[in-house]
Amino acid sequence: MAELRGTTVETSIVRVVDGDTVAVTILGREEKLRLSHLDTEESNHGSDKPVTPWGKKAKERAAQLLPAGSQVTLEFAGNEPLAVCLERYRDNFGRLLVWLHRDGQDFQERMIAEGYSPYFKT
Repeated sequence: MAELRGTTVETSIVRVVDGDTVAVTILGREEKLRLSHLDTEESNHGSDKPVTPWGKKAKERAAQLLPAGSQVTLEFAGNEPLAVCLERYRDNFGRLLVWLHRDGQDFQERMIAEGYSPYFKT
């Protein structure tokens, strides 16, 4: 397992939204996460990017790796207290920007290694 360096929080998956976006519950509130350093093609309509078959495959793979209820560790870029991280690390859509780890494995790295993020290499 890679050494975690930022503030972390344990939580569980509510659902996979896209190959690079998931929903979890933190402090009793559902939060959408935008996974840092992972960019998959789109599987849902609603953005300016087209939905592609590879985007749908990325979502399917993410759902296999992150079934609802699975326990995960979220890691923020900084070491601030969790309350600060929950305010500071958000994208322009209000999603939390984090790295996600499950069972000691870096989820982003796995998706990239399996070819689901064509914009990054391991």
